[in-house]
Amino acid sequence: MKKAKLIFNWILRILVSLGFLLASLGKLSNNPKVLDMFEDWGYPNGFHFIIGIFELVLAVLVLIPKTLKIAIISLTIIMFGAIITHIINDPILQVIRPLIFLIFLFIIYYINYYKKEL
Repeated sequence: MKKAKLIFNWILRILVSLGFLLASLGKLSNNPKVLDMFEDWGYPNGFHFIIGIFELVLAVLVLIPKTLKIAIISLTIIMFGAIITHIINDPILQVIRPLIFLIFLFIIYYINYYKKEL
């Protein structure tokens, strides 16, 4: 991997990791606003905690080369769930943040796993 591509890859991975780390903290700390959102969306009690744990673990796994692919796939599933939840329940602009993270995940996947076939 060329140096600039490698640096860009790691910057994106760190940004994604930090983003999911911060997102998990609100869920794991039982922030009342987060609890209210999950309740308004119709999710069962404790679901925010499950998502928070996944986000925390996957925020770490995205930084480990051997676990990168499973982290990307898992985070992509979470982001699709977030996008669908926001489309159904919130103003459309709430989709922007998960969509940005989804795009970052696609770029990271492309950089690390796309192979040109000759």
